Amino acid sequence: MKDAIKPGIVKTVNNGILITRNGRGYSKSELVESGVTDIRVARKNKIPIDPFRKTTHKENIEQLKAALGKEIPKTVRKAKQKRIKKSTKQKS
Repeated sequence: MKDAIKPGIVKTVNNGILITRNGRGYSKSELVESGVTDIRVARKNKIPIDPFRKTTHKENIEQLKAALGKEIPKTVRKAKQKRIKKSTKQKS
């Protein structure tokens, strides 16, 4: 990735006043809505993730979609194959 992705925006309301600030990272639901299905892939591509956030903001989703484009492939987890244990004892 050429440009570093900036952390998302966090909004809070104090005494009826809307306060916005830069967050630590994106929430998991924002990543899923922007098209990143596997969070491990996002971490490998240095997208900041905030594990404590539960909110989704449209601005963050749009920012992620614009920054990512088609750079991050959607990965599918492969099912693990079961190993067949070979018995060491010989049958008589």
